[in-house]
Amino acid sequence: MITDDLTEAGVLRALAEGSYGRCVYACDNDVVDHQVVALEYEGGVTASFTMTAFTPSAHRKTGLFGTHGYVEGDGVTLRVQDFRTGEWETTDTRAGSDATAAGGHGGGDHALVTAFLEAVRSGDRSGILSGARESLDTHRVVWAAERSRTTGETVTLP
Repeated sequence: MITDDLTEAGVLRALAEGSYGRCVYACDNDVVDHQVVALEYEGGVTASFTMTAFTPSAHRKTGLFGTHGYVEGDGVTLRVQDFRTGEWETTDTRAGSDATAAGGHGGGDHALVTAFLEAVRSGDRSGILSGARESLDTHRVVWAAERSRTTGETVTLP
């Protein structure tokens, strides 16, 4: 990524002369390192998303709060609480690999590629749970959040 010359001298030269050797705090880098995004959907449903770069490498944490219950997941376990009964149900969701990109995002990367290849091989799309429209919609939300971060303005999507 830094250089094709992987010798010690080559890497040191790339760091001294290239963009990867710059101090992130003393250059034109404005990449987000912490962000909170507030979303409001049609019908008044709200969501918030928090991203921070300054955490140990770990699985993503997700919490969903509903009228009748709560769901939380951390890439290792999924816990569901039914507010009406107070009962919790816990499921082990470990896929056998770590949460990093090198570890295949907890098995998610492998599962996506496997489902895609099986759909191509068999012609059966039932294993593909979302399509291009959903992927584009999710990307549009992320691009809107970035536009809001850099402009300080609220962004409305149709």
